[in-house]
Amino acid sequence: MEPHSIQIINSNSDNTITLDDEALRSIFARDEIKDRYVSVISVTGVFRQGKSFLLNFLLRYLRMKYVEKRDVLNWLTPEEGPLKGFEWSPGSKRHTTGIHMWSEIFLANLPSGDEVAIILIDTQGAFDTQATMSDCATIFALSTLISSVQIYNVMRSIKLYDLMHLQCFGDYGSLFTNGESAPFQNLCFLVRDWACPYEKQYGVDGGLTLLKEVFQSSTPEIKEQADSIKKIFDKMSCFLLPYPGRVVDASNTFGGDLREIDNEFKKHVQEFVTMILAPQHLIVKTVNGEKVKAESLMFYIQEYSKVLKGGTLPKVETVFKATVEAHYRGASAQALKVYKKNMNAECRYSRKCFTPIELYKKHTTNKVKSVDYYNKLKKFTDLEVHDKYLVQLKDCMDVEFKWYKEINDDKLREVEERKKRMEQQIRLTTGRAGGGGGLRTLGTAEKVGLAASVVGGVAVLALGVSKFFNNSRGNSD
Repeated sequence: MEPHSIQIINSNSDNTITLDDEALRSIFARDEIKDRYVSVISVTGVFRQGKSFLLNFLLRYLRMKYVEKRDVLNWLTPEEGPLKGFEWSPGSKRHTTGIHMWSEIFLANLPSGDEVAIILIDTQGAFDTQATMSDCATIFALSTLISSVQIYNVMRSIKLYDLMHLQCFGDYGSLFTNGESAPFQNLCFLVRDWACPYEKQYGVDGGLTLLKEVFQSSTPEIKEQADSIKKIFDKMSCFLLPYPGRVVDASNTFGGDLREIDNEFKKHVQEFVTMILAPQHLIVKTVNGEKVKAESLMFYIQEYSKVLKGGTLPKVETVFKATVEAHYRGASAQALKVYKKNMNAECRYSRKCFTPIELYKKHTTNKVKSVDYYNKLKKFTDLEVHDKYLVQLKDCMDVEFKWYKEINDDKLREVEERKKRMEQQIRLTTGRAGGGGGLRTLGTAEKVGLAASVVGGVAVLALGVSKFFNNSRGNSD
């Protein structure tokens, strides 16, 4: 199937949201990404201001850089075909509802050595006639909670209501780090259709100048909003983009043809996309300072969706509790993988088979290692949730042990049966050789040869049993 946009959060007519868990798992439960760290790029802002259109520039870069492994010095040539990916449409009515993710995940290796999966998110536009303030805050809250970079798409300048949109979610950050550091990561104001390059030049330098002016405003209301926002994001930046052209803005026939986009816009959008997506600029998703892997992020999305689904914004404590719940759920899953990895190496993939006492000792030792690993992942001091998932972890390891015991028992049975067959063969061979005299009638060399054949047969058996059980569960881990 061709890569496409997948809606993971549905925005309902009764002002509630619904998580499509199957769609979410189709992205995050893939073997190739579930154990990778993630970099999540989200685009949010007022409706009908080109968010989906912008995302397709990001898609073009990601494909060329991380899939096709091509040169990205000049990646917006018309010869590469029109922009495509996230759907957009002209007109005054909103196009995207809820939250969408791109089905294709892009894999990158960072200069730090981290292996990262890059995920793109498109969000429902805010402040249209069909959405309440609570709807807007819910979608923005969820996209901010799960992203490592939140691109806030605004038109022409940064205005008071843009800041109010951000600040309405600000209280949700207050408990995440107890005020010691900003709870959320990178916020980038992307100012579209900037009309005053003679005052502040296009790009990041002009954007930083504008951002500084806004945040140093002497207007009390703006200053209050700006101060609140500074407390909840770790880093903030701003980028000024020119007008893309009349065909893009006012035509109902524009289909992504790069020749119809103004060259000045293409020049600076290339600069912006590189600033966000080049390997040296990618930001790994963290929660409370801990890097998050894809499978764990899935748990966070599931927990956040539960507390944000009701149509009214929940209490801050509820969102924080969901964060703690998702953290320990992810830690438990990671610790179980440690147990299975060790048991696989010692019991499943090994040629050896063990006595019941030996096997139980290995289970106990690896269980302790797994619990130690789980405890080291502790990031929140919530003993109730910690102990809840610790019990779940221990139960899961005990269930897994039953399977490893079955493997070992089958190995022992096979070895015992082969041993019996070998002994029978020895009796038959010695009986024929000595006419009933057994081993006593054989010479020394004959005895040694016979013993070697028995030992060799047992060794071949052990190897064969090992190979059989190596493949017995397929890709179940």
